[in-house]
Amino acid sequence: MKRKIAGACALAAVATAVALPGAANASATSTGELPAPVFSQDGGRFTGPTTVELTAPKGTQIRYTLDGSMPTEKSPRYKKPIVIDETANLTAVTVKGNRVSPAEVEGYIVKSDEKPLLSFFVMSDVHTSSLSDKNRGIWKSHFDTLAAIDPDPDLIVSNGDQINDNHGNTAPDHQVVKTIFDENMTRLGIEDTPVLMSHGNHDVGNADMEKYYGDWFPNAAGGYYERTIGEHTFLVIDTERYSGSQRTWLQTRLAELSARPDAHSKPVFVIGHRPTANTVHDGAQSSNPSLTSDLAKHPQVVYFSGHSHLNLNDERSIWQGEFTAVNDGSMSYTETPHDAYQIYGDALWSEYTIPTAQALHVEVYDDRTEIERINFAAENERTYSNGAWGFQSGFPFISAGTLAGPGWTVRLEGDTADEVRANFDYTSAARDAVAPVLQRKPQHKVTADGRDMLRVTAAKDDESVYGYDVRVRDAATGAEALPILAGAKVLSDFQMAPRPSILEVPLAIRDGRQEDAPLLTLTKGTAYIAEVTAVDMYGNRSETKTVEFVAGQDD
Repeated sequence: MKRKIAGACALAAVATAVALPGAANASATSTGELPAPVFSQDGGRFTGPTTVELTAPKGTQIRYTLDGSMPTEKSPRYKKPIVIDETANLTAVTVKGNRVSPAEVEGYIVKSDEKPLLSFFVMSDVHTSSLSDKNRGIWKSHFDTLAAIDPDPDLIVSNGDQINDNHGNTAPDHQVVKTIFDENMTRLGIEDTPVLMSHGNHDVGNADMEKYYGDWFPNAAGGYYERTIGEHTFLVIDTERYSGSQRTWLQTRLAELSARPDAHSKPVFVIGHRPTANTVHDGAQSSNPSLTSDLAKHPQVVYFSGHSHLNLNDERSIWQGEFTAVNDGSMSYTETPHDAYQIYGDALWSEYTIPTAQALHVEVYDDRTEIERINFAAENERTYSNGAWGFQSGFPFISAGTLAGPGWTVRLEGDTADEVRANFDYTSAARDAVAPVLQRKPQHKVTADGRDMLRVTAAKDDESVYGYDVRVRDAATGAEALPILAGAKVLSDFQMAPRPSILEVPLAIRDGRQEDAPLLTLTKGTAYIAEVTAVDMYGNRSETKTVEFVAGQDD
């Protein structure tokens, strides 16, 4: 699928000494007229290796990466077609002298020739209430991405919060979602694909959902129901009211399914809006501990949940203990844990929302279930500003179809429940303990308009760097010079595609969520010591590196 090339303002630094203008993580070089490289093959799902040729104007060169990061001067130079034989994001830029093009990025999902028994998408938190041209454009891009990965899915799951209702008074907005889905599914020729919807906390009532969605949500009385797709069972529950008859129904159906001869080797998919206690993202925004207890009796359960909006880049989006739980992200906006500062223009903002739309693509095989984390939009925009939500705007999205991390494989191996659990891969005991490596010390720089900033070369990690613990102290007194909250990180922009290779961190904080909020800065002419430590998703910390500088004076 062809997508619009991102503007320079959305891109990260390209080389240690050369960066693109306009972004919070860029410095001063012009992209001029350089076009991004042209890819011979769009992204999507492929059976076996695929070959991609890159072209750019004569007299230029192309630098590329396959690890999701922005190319730098040390990245491989393109010389011959690239054979992609495993799932990856391919990012490339055109370079001529010190001019660098915008990036082009595509996601390639490489599978074997084994045909899955079942394939489906799981999305949640659609939060759509308008048939505006913008909304229709966003969802056209999203469905085009879906079709590029799986043009004929067996199922689409929308796991709660289809609309934005807060006060029980916007039920007709469900018709907006139904219309948008119908328009795109008809356009793509998948209008007969089953859709399963769960009830979320912003969805008004079950009766309203059945009224607007019909077979997509068939139980107005209880909000729970069962579907068989192929030979696999889907149990959809209402996590807003998990008790009484619903709980009895789920307990009964799981017990019946567990009595089958193939029970321990065949997944049962349970769909519920809210994450259940003590599972994904260390239990963040979870509820219904009784649901955890009920699912814990059945190791073949794979439970999908949304609600939290927490991003899929985080490896804590999958959890295995007594069963498997998976966070399915959000199709409106995602979040980081509420301990991060983001870079917006000339300052750090205490802001945890990010304009990333993500969902899962799931393939079920005889001996395993494979789950891919898909970006539908991963642009560098501001989600929330001056009391207003922005969400995404630059559709069709350059990042559409890229991967938010390596795929997960859920295997059900063993003759007993305990044996199945003993073979789980994503347990607390198996958590990554490898610390990131910060290879270069940060550099202090002063921008053309006199602002102090740190240039931080991205740390390396075997999984994903979450952010950077940045501390600035008065060199003479040791006093904290920037009021960064204890434990808070400067976000690494891991959620972007491509991911920045260089982060330019302004040494100033915007004190509030308004664009005209007070700006807290360093005192010009004063000597400071800045300390930077990289932190991964599990809290593993790199060695700390420091730089001494005088505010307002370039090194």
